[in-house]
Amino acid sequence: MAVAASGSLPKDLQRIWRTTALHGYHVEYGYSCMGYEVNAALGVKMAEPSREVYALVGDGAFMVSHSELITSLQERSKINVILFDNMANGCINNLQLGHGMGSFFTEFRFRDNDAPQSAGAMIPVDFAKIAEGYGCKSYRVTTEEELRHALADAARQQASTLIDIKVLPKTMLHNYFSWWRVGNAQTAVDADIQAAARRENENIFMARQY
Repeated sequence: MAVAASGSLPKDLQRIWRTTALHGYHVEYGYSCMGYEVNAALGVKMAEPSREVYALVGDGAFMVSHSELITSLQERSKINVILFDNMANGCINNLQLGHGMGSFFTEFRFRDNDAPQSAGAMIPVDFAKIAEGYGCKSYRVTTEEELRHALADAARQQASTLIDIKVLPKTMLHNYFSWWRVGNAQTAVDADIQAAARRENENIFMARQY
């Protein structure tokens, strides 16, 4: 059972995931509810305790809410969390860049001296250690081989697991070969924002009118 909700994961799963069983796919679309993933995975597990449940979640959404990871241990309802750590709210960062405003507080960086925003080095977070502190079985993954091993070993565990996958920042597909109608400043001094507004208006003009 795959569970996901926010960022680019719903779109990615819709493109590449093939479910072969009833109730094998539980993904929230439309509202990008960050923090839903881990908690929903526990709900799914409690509804179908014989299934292996996998929550796919980004690092930003994991930090919003993963409180039910503790509850899963308390209730002995094992879930598996597959966490993609790209050191950012990457989907929103991608959206910012695509709309001409640049990166604005969506990357997890240290503040560099008196800079107006955090522009220093990336903040290295050990999510596996966080889960270990709760009592979960954790894995740190940087290669496909390590991921295959972690998935196989996680399936044998009795308690909840977390697989911390380190992803290179800025390696997402830019705009996902599409465009997002989320609103853009129509009056701005910045040339990049002006250009983004023109592109959006052109796309709106060409879009089908329902």
